[in-house]
Amino acid sequence: MLIRFTVKNFLSFNEEQEFSMISGKVRSKMHHLIKDRKLSLLKFAAIYGANASGKSNLVAAMDFARATIVREIPIDIMNKYCRINSENKNAPSSFEFEIKLADKAYVYGFDIVVSESSIHNEWLYQLNQNETRREIFAREPKNEKVIFNKDFTKETRHILETYSNNMISNDSVLFLTEMNRNKGDLYKNEKELLPLNEIYHWFKDQLVINYPDQPMTPSYFMDDENLTEVNAAVSSLGLGIKQVRFADGNMDELQKFLSSTFLKKMLEDLKKKNLVCKKQGDEVKVGVMLRGEREMFLLNVDPETQEIKVQKIVFDHQKEGISFEVSEESDGTRRVLDLIELLVSAKSGSKKVYVIDEINRRLHPNLTYQLIAKYLELAKDTEIQLIVTTHEAHLMDFKLLRRDEIWFVDKNMDGESSLSSFEEYNERFDKKISRSYLEGKYRGVPLFDEYFPMNLEEK
Repeated sequence: MLIRFTVKNFLSFNEEQEFSMISGKVRSKMHHLIKDRKLSLLKFAAIYGANASGKSNLVAAMDFARATIVREIPIDIMNKYCRINSENKNAPSSFEFEIKLADKAYVYGFDIVVSESSIHNEWLYQLNQNETRREIFAREPKNEKVIFNKDFTKETRHILETYSNNMISNDSVLFLTEMNRNKGDLYKNEKELLPLNEIYHWFKDQLVINYPDQPMTPSYFMDDENLTEVNAAVSSLGLGIKQVRFADGNMDELQKFLSSTFLKKMLEDLKKKNLVCKKQGDEVKVGVMLRGEREMFLLNVDPETQEIKVQKIVFDHQKEGISFEVSEESDGTRRVLDLIELLVSAKSGSKKVYVIDEINRRLHPNLTYQLIAKYLELAKDTEIQLIVTTHEAHLMDFKLLRRDEIWFVDKNMDGESSLSSFEEYNERFDKKISRSYLEGKYRGVPLFDEYFPMNLEEK
């Protein structure tokens, strides 16, 4: 679970800005919280802001940090420091995550000079219940300096020092990343090192970041039981769709949007994986889900014959005998198809953290509202989190959200973005806050001059 994220000197964020999922003083809608003895975290947060205010930049900062941790430093970052100050070019950009895994909390972060793709610092701490920090490691590649916790056993320290010495001055890769490259067997025996593996996999597997023009890869469709949940979710959103199902497809359809070279290699890899599973006695269904902007196919390997079955998603509408493929549905329906994963995950007990930029893109305001309402209902007993950026004022409704679930991003005259929580505003719970927001009371909206006055008359 995400507790906090801070960023500095990246895109439009100059000074350090903090985004927090820690609950405020609100006492309503307690089922929106993930609680333990010491900490209460939100399951949802909506981030508002005008166009070009920096909402998407906050998502991009999380995405950049995740990509650097899971893979390597992205190659297209040279100009992504905050350019409102020329001195920032040679100054480090900072990214820090405070996360909770089971009953433990950790702080992990790094500093990087993005114009040089050079890592300057990296650190990992465990947070104790008395709010002190237990250092796990701290690293400074430029100074060839690494510090490990003095309480580690001699054997654990030897392992860490061996790996760190091999990359003592390497400023192009994070130590957390290196400690998770082909080292799966290491963590079976060295329990003291498990946090390095668990934290890495939180970024890799639990933190899901999505943009409006980037389809998710809904692997949950590969489970027949999940398809039942998908249909239940779809029917609750009033799309006029009776059911979502798989129909037979063929290789010719795949070849329309996949190169023959890629398709051939993918099919060979599936067959090899199936043979390995069969040899090991694993009763695993080998397959892959292919999701394009307007296509969605499922490929399954027959464990005995090695034949590959191609299926495609079909939507049956309320009128009997009317079915449409993904490519024939509206942009809004295709967007819902991706976002349905939120509802399936919430109901299944997932602990993922979803960060979705412009969740309302292509969706009717009422559908966006219903989607969030349904998510919060299904997430009642689940440790899942959803963070969205949006312009949708309909969500600013105390019947739907808590005050601490609303955030604003604002940009000053110099082009510098800042974050603030609605907790800073002491508004009555019976007030129509969406109107006040559109009038600019809480910032985060476009400011028009006298030629374009904002006149919201009460109807």
